[in-house]
Formats: sequence, structure tokens, C-alpha cells
Amino acid sequence: MSKEDKLRDLEFGRFAEQKAEEFYISEGYAIRERNWRHHKIEIDLIAQRGNIIVFVEVKARSGRDTDPLDAVTFDKIKKMTRGADYYLRCLTGRFEYRYDIFTLTGDMLKYTTAHYPDAFLSPLL
Repeated sequence: MSKEDKLRDLEFGRFAEQKAEEFYISEGYAIRERNWRHHKIEIDLIAQRGNIIVFVEVKARSGRDTDPLDAVTFDKIKKMTRGADYYLRCLTGRFEYRYDIFTLTGDMLKYTTAHYPDAFLSPLL
């Protein structure tokens, strides 16, 4: 993959994260974190409405023949839930939480999005 391709993919990923952020804000959520990192774990968005915290994985694909959900692997889920567990332990107070997936398919001019609330349970349970 060329440098130009990598930069284009990075820009497309940022575009998808921006659309996810706009979606959550339109639904009444406050964005607590963008691209939150802890060690080798990254959570794309962390949003909050009331006492509910949502950990969001954003996936974007330009080709219509690939499903962005296929990119949310079990390893990704394990890392995300470990990061969420750490994040929640650092907060004071009690919160409900869930894991969402937000997908974007197409390109920056013509795209479709999908929101999968409560997409999976923590394998840590």
C-alpha cells in the first residue's frame, strides 16, 4: 500500500469518526473522548447521555462488497472491553454502559451509515 493510499484511508477513517460524532450529538449525547488510548488500546468515541456511557467502534469501508462489521473481530472486542473496563474504573460514580458499532460505507461524497447499539457484550463477564 502506497503512502498516498494510507493517507487516503486515514482521512476516510477520520471522516467516518466525524459522522459518528455528529450522529451521537444529534441523539443528545456529549462526546467525552475521541480516539481515547490506553496502552495499545484505542476506543474511537466515548459518548455519554445521562448516566449511560457508550463506547463506540467506528468502521468505514469504501467498497460495497465488504461489510464493515466483518472488521470488528473478537480480538478488537476484547481490547475494547479491556479499555472500557479501565476507563470506567477511573470514573467516580456509577454508570451504565454499552458497546456500539457505527459503520460508514461509500466515499466522502456518497455514503451510507448504520448504527448498531449494544452491538456486543463484554467477553470479560
